[in-house]
Order: sequence, then structure tokens, then C-alpha cells
Amino acid sequence: MPMMPRADSRFRFLHVEALEPRQLLSSTPWGAGSLDTAEYLLGDVGVTLVLMESQGSVSSEDWTTESIEAVKTKVAEGLQWWKDTLAAQSSVHSLNFVFDTSYADNPVPTTVEPIARTSNTYVTWVNEFLTYVQANSSETISTDIRHFNDSQRQALSTHWAFTIFVVNDENDADGQFAAGGSFSRAFAFPGGQFYVAPAGRPAATFAHELGHIFWARDEYSGAGSYDDQRGYYDAQNWNAANNPTAGFEQVDSIMASGTLMTDAYAQHISSPSSLEMIGWRDTDQDGVFDVLDVPHQLQGTGAFDPVTGKYRFVGSASVQSLPNLNSSGQHND
Repeated sequence: MPMMPRADSRFRFLHVEALEPRQLLSSTPWGAGSLDTAEYLLGDVGVTLVLMESQGSVSSEDWTTESIEAVKTKVAEGLQWWKDTLAAQSSVHSLNFVFDTSYADNPVPTTVEPIARTSNTYVTWVNEFLTYVQANSSETISTDIRHFNDSQRQALSTHWAFTIFVVNDENDADGQFAAGGSFSRAFAFPGGQFYVAPAGRPAATFAHELGHIFWARDEYSGAGSYDDQRGYYDAQNWNAANNPTAGFEQVDSIMASGTLMTDAYAQHISSPSSLEMIGWRDTDQDGVFDVLDVPHQLQGTGAFDPVTGKYRFVGSASVQSLPNLNSSGQHND
């Protein structure tokens, strides 16, 4: 067998070993505490979908295999809207939802029929859920649900996590909670807590409520105000219906209502101020949103090793974080 000619040792190809793949977000976001479960809408988001099943004589609604699957499909569609909208905004960032549907496939028992009560009765059945999953404590519902969401974040290996409660309204006359409560239909507790929606609401509602989870404000009349501020940049709610600026006209937005909301949903757009509240702001127009577009340094030295034929670099890297200006939440950077 002929011998291959030996390569001339005076000439070597430079060999570069690739570093392991990195994403802009690759773990629990830097600086986030256990209660920081939804600071900006980027990366991987854990979603726990919960259905409650009333027991005994109070029951007027019953989940079926078909209705459960319909809910799962609608929720996925509503959240997919945000993925598609981000894709139109940026080619750099990613957004993925990781679902835990175990509490939807096997609805959680409750002593009340949620849709037949006022919306404020959520205190009863959300506490029953927290007890069911062994997450109920002497703390508030807000704290307990955030701790639960944090445990789900760890279990699902995501950056953020929140919970959705979908209420069965199939047999309800108007698909609304009983009169006398704070809300008639869907409502949310912002900053990585949870939202509640009757099953009969459209997919756009599920997209709208997710905006609240990541700090966006309502923009329709009687809800959010133009002087409200929230989100990582503490952005102002400029697209609110009550903006007094001369000549102001509301633009289509997922956080509005009526045709402004439905048109925004159809076009995969939202108001600039609502997008800023969820973290989607690119001040220098370089394609990277401000929250992740932060100064970084790389220092080190390198040399070619003639024995191994490899170039070896030894150094260190450091990165700063953008201050969290949110006037709500935990204020962790």
C-alpha cells in the first residue's frame, strides 16, 4: 500500500475549535430573582394551562375531551401570535412557549363553578389549585403563584413562566362571570402571575392577556391611562384612549379593544408603547432590543501551538446589565 506523502511541517492549516452554541438567553436571566417570572417577552416561556372542574350540586359545566382539546388549540394559537409578531420585528431574537398541560388534561377539582360566580371568586378556586399542587402557604396568592411559576420555570427549563386558568362557559348564557365582580370576562395579574379567560373567548383575547403578563397596559377607554408606565423600561402608555395630546389618534394594538384590537391581531402588529412595555425596544436600530443590547468586554491572549497545530486563546468576558426601571415588580436588573 503506497504511503501518503507527509505534509511539510513548515505549512500548517490554522485549526479553530468552535465554541459551544450560545443564545442571547441561555438560562434563567441574569439578575432575575425567584419572583421575577416575566420581565420581558423573549426567550423560552413556560406556560402552565389549568382547567378547574366543579364538583357536586354546584356543577353546571363539565369538561369533555373535545372541549379540553379545543382550549389547548385556542391557547396555542393566541400565544403563537406573539411568536409570529416577533418574527416580523426581529431576526435576532427568539420566543418559544413550553406548555405543561397536565392540569388541563386532568382538570383540578373545585368547590365552585367559576363562570357562575363573580370574577372575584377566583380567590377561592385559585387557592384550591395552589393547595392541589402543594403551593399554598400563608403568603398572598400573588406570591404563591409566582413561587409555583418559578418551580415550573425550573422544571420546564425556561427563562420565564406563568399560569393560564381557562374557565368552562359552554352552558353559560352570556359567557361572562356573574355581575358584581371586578371583571366580566378575561382578566390578568401582571408580571408573571396568571390570567383567567372564559373558554369561549377568541384567540385574540389570549394574546391580549399575555401582554399583561409581561407588563403591557390596557389602552381602551375606562381601562389603562396614557400617564400609566410599566415594563422593563418603564415605558409610558402613549396609545391609551385618553391621551390628551392634540391630534392624537389611537393606532391598532393588541392591547386596545374592538376593531383596533382585531385589526392588530390580523396584521400581527401592536402599538409601539405596548411593545416597549414588554421589552421590545431597539433604540439604536441595530436589531437587538435594548434589554439585551448591553456593553460587554472580552480580554485575553492567544498563541499558536506548533505541536498540536491549534491556536489557543485564554481570556475572560464580562457584560453589564441594563437597569430595570419598572415602576412595578421586583426591580431586579
